[in-house]
Amino acid sequence: MIAQKLRKLVILSSIIFVIFTFVLGILLLKNLKSAFDVQFKEFSLNVSKALEFQFSQKTKELQRTFDNLKSLFDRLPLSEEEYVFFKESLISNLKALNIDFLAIYENSGLLEVHHLNERYSTRIENLLNQLSLKQLTGKTHFFLDIPNSSFPVELFVLYPSPKILKLWEVETPSVILVGKYWTVTDFVKLEELTGASVSYSTNPGNSSLTKLVYSYPLTDQSNKNSGYLVFSKNFTLLTKYLIYVVILVILSIILLISILSIFYLQLKKLALAPFSDIIYAIDNHTPDTVEKYIYRGDEIGSLAKAIKNYLHQREQINLYLKELETKNQSLRSLNEQIRQLLEKDVLTGLLTRYVFNSQIERLYVSSKADRIPLSAISIDADNFKKINDTFGHNVGDEVLKGIAEVILKNVRASDFPIRMGGEEILILLPEADIDAAHLIAERIRTKVEEKFKETQYKVTISLGVTQLKGNDTIESFLKRADEALYISKANGKNRTTVLF
Repeated sequence: MIAQKLRKLVILSSIIFVIFTFVLGILLLKNLKSAFDVQFKEFSLNVSKALEFQFSQKTKELQRTFDNLKSLFDRLPLSEEEYVFFKESLISNLKALNIDFLAIYENSGLLEVHHLNERYSTRIENLLNQLSLKQLTGKTHFFLDIPNSSFPVELFVLYPSPKILKLWEVETPSVILVGKYWTVTDFVKLEELTGASVSYSTNPGNSSLTKLVYSYPLTDQSNKNSGYLVFSKNFTLLTKYLIYVVILVILSIILLISILSIFYLQLKKLALAPFSDIIYAIDNHTPDTVEKYIYRGDEIGSLAKAIKNYLHQREQINLYLKELETKNQSLRSLNEQIRQLLEKDVLTGLLTRYVFNSQIERLYVSSKADRIPLSAISIDADNFKKINDTFGHNVGDEVLKGIAEVILKNVRASDFPIRMGGEEILILLPEADIDAAHLIAERIRTKVEEKFKETQYKVTISLGVTQLKGNDTIESFLKRADEALYISKANGKNRTTVLF
């Protein structure tokens, strides 16, 4: 019953919230699209005007260059030598206008090509051979796409006078086609002119929510699209509409808070207040607190009856839990004692073979995988059996304790000093190369000798030092440490031998 009432309230509140958010979202998106269309139209118009003006100016500059030369030819009679001079002067002026090649066409097709820039010369000649005088007649400006190139070729059609054609010994009717290869510099200039990012593509670009993208078509001699100059610019009104989105979110939150407040008041009336009384009754063991809810015919009434029965059994449960906790504490204490017995040698305080068995493979794998050094020091007390036989096992135990005390004071916190059995001790030194291990071993050896210097039984130790190599197994690594120890024993004892 309570669940049904709350479910209806939640459904109604959700419907109101969704309708409100949906209506505001539709209005916002509609306005956003309208603003986007207006700004895109303005952006594309400005770009088109800027490009058309630039292309027109370039065409006029080229035509002016040829017209000036024609005017000069009309006023002055010229010799053959002077024609050569003016031809070179014209080519120089074309270079100054960033023209990269000049082609002459007559009725039969391409007559000749003059490359002012050798880049793409072979590929552009293939394209120029496909053009004809008929195609060029009536044209002033168009583009071609060079295969396997990231930039287009811009071409201008000029209609020179017969005297200018004479520079190349060509008869009319003929036209001159000049062109330039676009470079990164041309795109940088366009970006400065339009205030937008520019790229060249054979396919038009698409606008997105955050960017205005206008694709200016570059037409060829047949008025077909040979490629596109793609201009992209951030949608500046997006910030404004993001503010609207924030306002929408705030209004939605306010509405949601209002809905949740109504929901909370109903929830408190139907469930929270009864639950609070039930919790109080459980915490304070007061069955009378829930007595008033027992006679309700809904879920709260059923719960109140169950709680009343529970409270009568609670004391027995608490007693059982206390007894169980006492047993658990005893078990944890016993486990800790067992762990300490397994990991630490009772006599010396060194680690046990149990630790060796649990750690050696981990240290070996870690050293191999991370390429960090792992060294080992194998230690044995010299003439220990003789000391035991001469002075008794109690003295032998004191010797082992003394050696262990020196070791524990002279190893690092990260090292593993392990009593392997009897007087045999192994120290594993992670992240220590053989030089560092040798220094530690020598320090231990000298400290042991100093510690027992004044006793009637002189105690020394022999040590073997090695470092894990690339092709080592655990067995070969430890065996080499033992071999180094045996060499120390064989060479007179009380010394450290390094094998690597």
